[in-house]
Amino acid sequence: MKIKNHSIMEVYVPKKLIFKNEIYEILNISPKFIINGYKVKTVNGKIDIVTLPCPHPNANPRTGEFCIPSNLRDLDLNKNTIKMIESMLSCFNLDDCYFTPWDEIEYRKQEVIGAWQRRNVI
Repeated sequence: MKIKNHSIMEVYVPKKLIFKNEIYEILNISPKFIINGYKVKTVNGKIDIVTLPCPHPNANPRTGEFCIPSNLRDLDLNKNTIKMIESMLSCFNLDDCYFTPWDEIEYRKQEVIGAWQRRNVI
């Protein structure tokens, strides 16, 4: 079994949040939620654990372990899976989280226009 730790040193500012199955845009966020890199542990090249150095509603506050879907754990760590992880990091899923940072973010509901509505807009 080959275990390897990878450090991804990019800065990510969460941009969206999900609450009650609706999408909100994050307008302002406490600096403590800005992600200054993260670590990915792989086992035999497959993603095992993603760990954050800062608080995130979808990461265990005690360990920093970020919640990732089980099907992502079956994938190799590569450019595409890194993009998937980064997409998840940039969103707070407050429908399934460890804590809700309501007092530390400003947000507004994002209006979603369906394809059928776009065709009928004059």
